[in-house]
Amino acid sequence: MKKICIMGLGYIGLPTAVVAAEHGFEVIGYDIDAQRVERINNFDPVIDEPEVYERLKPLIESKKLQATTQIKTADCFIIAVPTPFKEEKKADLSYVFHATKAIVPVLKHGDVVIIESTIPVGTTNQCAQLLEEETGMKAGKDFFVAHCPERVLPGKIFFELIYNARIIGGINQASMNEAKLFYKKFVKGSLYLTNATAAEMVKLVENSSRDVAIAFANQVASMAYSIGLDPFEIIELANKHPRVKLLNPSCGVGGHCIAVDPWFLIETFPEQSKLLHAARTINDQKPHQVVACVESWVEEFKKNNGKNPTVLALGLTFKADVNDLRESPALEIARTLAKKENISLLLCEPHVETTVVQSLINKPNVSLHNGVDAADIIVCLVHHTSFKELDRESLQGKKILDFCGLFYHPQTETDQQEQLFWPANSLSNITPFDPQLTELLNTYKEQYS
Repeated sequence: MKKICIMGLGYIGLPTAVVAAEHGFEVIGYDIDAQRVERINNFDPVIDEPEVYERLKPLIESKKLQATTQIKTADCFIIAVPTPFKEEKKADLSYVFHATKAIVPVLKHGDVVIIESTIPVGTTNQCAQLLEEETGMKAGKDFFVAHCPERVLPGKIFFELIYNARIIGGINQASMNEAKLFYKKFVKGSLYLTNATAAEMVKLVENSSRDVAIAFANQVASMAYSIGLDPFEIIELANKHPRVKLLNPSCGVGGHCIAVDPWFLIETFPEQSKLLHAARTINDQKPHQVVACVESWVEEFKKNNGKNPTVLALGLTFKADVNDLRESPALEIARTLAKKENISLLLCEPHVETTVVQSLINKPNVSLHNGVDAADIIVCLVHHTSFKELDRESLQGKKILDFCGLFYHPQTETDQQEQLFWPANSLSNITPFDPQLTELLNTYKEQYS
């Protein structure tokens, strides 16, 4: 196995192509996007990932890696194309099947086809059957088919491609063994062999478990807010239990995996996935709850001040310290707020170029300090590290709606001794509690201060 064809040069395909080329493979990068191919061949990696430019450039120059829109012969084909969902949350497998069909003219005896794309259970066998029908060869004997789902984190892709454990699922034993020959060249993590169907389900279960855990945290937040408690405090103190480890709530779930993959299981197992469906519903509703809370405080501000407020949205990406906007709940929230006539909206997203932000939302993308100075209400959506440089003095007189725990500080034993009932965060201006609770909270504050 010397020549590798990576099909799809995005967040997974391009780094995989780079790592494979660095470990001695001759790599062809195939993509249907001619502009993307041209940029990559001119040392522009297209994706934003640490180290990618520095590692890509010498490989292109030495021709160990070449991008092309023309499918070519290879010993191993890695399918790493997107798998979004379409109407009614059904998996869109058109990219996977298009890539599979593209292999047909060049597939030869002994070749290996590995699908890394996240796919519904049973898809690998469908692709194997398609190749059999189109080529007349026998899958698992004349050529080999396997599924090895990616498990990398944006920002750490190169490290995790090498050091994470991998699950390799073949349509038969021979396919498992052939696929393993590729990954053992560069993966230092453990390689676990199973069948293709199990490998498909493992990846979906991994991400669905995260979705359920986040949904529980968001339910805790909803319950806590409804009675004037700080959910970040509730979760912090619950996690003091030696066998409890809750996640923190957020403004929703985004990204290309966790917000999408549970639907693949729900589609395949509708009767056995009630919990997953409930979790998806909870997390999909969270942005709408955030918007409703912001609107409530906007009306409160207008009633008290006789004018519409300036609202600053902190963060637009789907998670902290990345520039990835895919399926971002923060972006959805900002887009909704931008349409409100009673809000003058400012945006602060330091990880995305201003031109990109303005193309998505026609509102100013301002610096952190300028935005805070101008804002009446600050809505914390993403826990970017750079936002932590704000001190509390700069926030005086402003309403802070913190949906990501940006300003929550874990309590110490000293805090507990000095303030037995109301921790420092619970009744400050940093809270997304509904204004209707204000009178009740003030009563409690007077009683227990």
